[in-house]
Amino acid sequence: MNISQAGNHDLDQSQQFYRQYGTNALLPEIQWTELFKHSKLNDTHIQALNTLYQSAVPLALQVFADLNFDVFTPAAHKPQGLGLFERLAEQEDKLVQSLKTESNGLSDAVRHQIWSMLLRGGAVLVFKAWLGKVKTDENLLDTTQFDELSDLLFIKTSPFELAQHLAVNADNREDHIFLMYGNDIYLDHFNSLETAALFVDLGVYDAAFLSLRDDSVAEYLKEKSYVSQEQIDDLQCALNPLFCTDLTPKKSWVI
Repeated sequence: MNISQAGNHDLDQSQQFYRQYGTNALLPEIQWTELFKHSKLNDTHIQALNTLYQSAVPLALQVFADLNFDVFTPAAHKPQGLGLFERLAEQEDKLVQSLKTESNGLSDAVRHQIWSMLLRGGAVLVFKAWLGKVKTDENLLDTTQFDELSDLLFIKTSPFELAQHLAVNADNREDHIFLMYGNDIYLDHFNSLETAALFVDLGVYDAAFLSLRDDSVAEYLKEKSYVSQEQIDDLQCALNPLFCTDLTPKKSWVI
């Protein structure tokens, strides 16, 4: 066996170890401040991330194991097994119940952060962090494959229902952190149009700004009288006064 083969063999053994024990919540420790070195994480954010990490990753791994779905292979970003999405969706209630139990002894501030992160892709984020750690033994996000995690692990529970489970006041104007990794911003998508509207109510986003980039959000917020087409057009002109008629590049705010 040459050095390259030996290295691959050791990596395979390591991944198999983490796959097996990860389903039992025996997860490698992640240094969140090192992972998100350009974000101002405090103890509350770290505790919220660790709680999400310890609850979401084992549930996802158990489903992958049951369906013989290998998250380490290059083909993993194209799920083949029928029922994968359905089986993961079935775990959402278990995840919410797990977080409800885990958050019982946590402070109001930590529970708020768990709620806020989960609505904006927190389960996706911690799994990408686990995958990066297992693949490299470094505090990295895996961004090379498996982008369908955004569909597979993005919970769909209503923000108000989730707030009830976690004993969170959805109307409190607490902070909602965004995480920088390289040139990308994480926790900047919503699990539903309802959540997008809530984050406008909370003053985190401006309704016209959200509407300018995503037509589905624009239609929803106009229907709910959060914003008018005139306000959206005015913002378009304010941002680009010489070319008001130019289309602003679109993005999807809602998964």
